[in-house]
Amino acid sequence: MMAIRSGLACVVVVLGGLSSLIPAGAGDGAARDLDALSRLLEPAYTAMSYANLCSMNREWAVSQPTGSQGTAINYAEHVKDEVIASLSYEEAVAVLKSAAEAARNEARRQLRENVVVADKTEETVRFGRWCGGYVNTFIRALMGAHDGDHPAFLIRIDPAKSRIEPPENGR
Repeated sequence: MMAIRSGLACVVVVLGGLSSLIPAGAGDGAARDLDALSRLLEPAYTAMSYANLCSMNREWAVSQPTGSQGTAINYAEHVKDEVIASLSYEEAVAVLKSAAEAARNEARRQLRENVVVADKTEETVRFGRWCGGYVNTFIRALMGAHDGDHPAFLIRIDPAKSRIEPPENGR
């Protein structure tokens, strides 16, 4: 099961690598609700994290869930593009970093709670079950919700992107 731990490290490096691109203090949340935008992106990034991990299992990789946008990775990119459209560079980086950190933490939690055990043979079995069960269900639900009511998703993005304009002349 060393492959799982190595793969998790790889996902952590890929997702965690975003943090090195972010300047300190990036993303002033006063103008837009960057936390809300991050929360909208988080499920797609979590699905991408799960898919990256489970892709180490050859059987899962060839039968992974797909939807109208493709695989979980395609959905994550699609949702990311929708969420960060019209944001400044600094705002986009802040949203991406936050969503990536949350997705990474959730993937770690899931592995600790459902996969990692002392017996490496049992761990391999548990990993396969986790990917074929929970991960498949999570990804299919994300795809179904996104494809099933895409206009509602876009409506949820708009308020978080609205700039709060200061009153004219201090009024």
